Amino acid sequence: MFRWLLVSVVLGCVGLGMSSPAVRAKALQLVRQNAGWTRQAQEADPAGFMEHVRVQLRADLAGIRDSIGELRSEQEQLATLQQTRQRELAASDRLLSSFREAWQAGQFPVEVLGQNYTSDQLQSQVALLLEERGGYESSLERIREASESAAERIRELTVQQQRTGTSLELVDTQKELLVSRRLQSGGDELMAGVDSLLSENRVILSADPVRPLDALMAAEDSGVGGESPSMARVMQYLQRGLPGMSTAGLSSATAAAH
Repeated sequence: MFRWLLVSVVLGCVGLGMSSPAVRAKALQLVRQNAGWTRQAQEADPAGFMEHVRVQLRADLAGIRDSIGELRSEQEQLATLQQTRQRELAASDRLLSSFREAWQAGQFPVEVLGQNYTSDQLQSQVALLLEERGGYESSLERIREASESAAERIRELTVQQQRTGTSLELVDTQKELLVSRRLQSGGDELMAGVDSLLSENRVILSADPVRPLDALMAAEDSGVGGESPSMARVMQYLQRGLPGMSTAGLSSATAAAH
């Protein structure tokens, strides 16, 4: 379907071979049915074409507002999920610290949180906790990326919302002049700008429907756990702790969990 939306519009030339109302109406009906707003349709019914433009701009504005609202709702959900993962990470660190302190005591079986562990059992438990911890860290990184993606998308849509709203106001204000062609070259520039804006809106509103939260949850559904640590990694933790995680760091993580 050929579409000539808002191109060098010749809105005032209603005649030019279409002076007969019957012929004009028939031609207009055909182009609307078969090709949409062609150049001939614009010439035949400038007022109808301008109303089409106004309707399209209003529809785009509503669509952009809806998208921004949905993205802001997703940002709230991402913030809630981030807090959950941070609490889980802090709890994992506290557990790891308890098992490390018990292992360093060097007396087995050792009791940790009401359960007795042999050396091998304790190392297996630490391996599981390290795997879970890696999963929480990976999840937090995905949440960060999704939040940044949502924020960038909101910025993009907000700019487009402002431009679309401004164009709608201009078209509303100058509709009669545009229809009668009394605006001359300035009207052509305005309509060319609206044409470009509508094309951009089509691209933005038809973008990949997969939203940041959808992509994140798909990754989360595949499992939060990280890679299984090697025994060398387990022993490294038991001997040296987590890189960059001091006792003070554990205290801070614990405070963040409450």
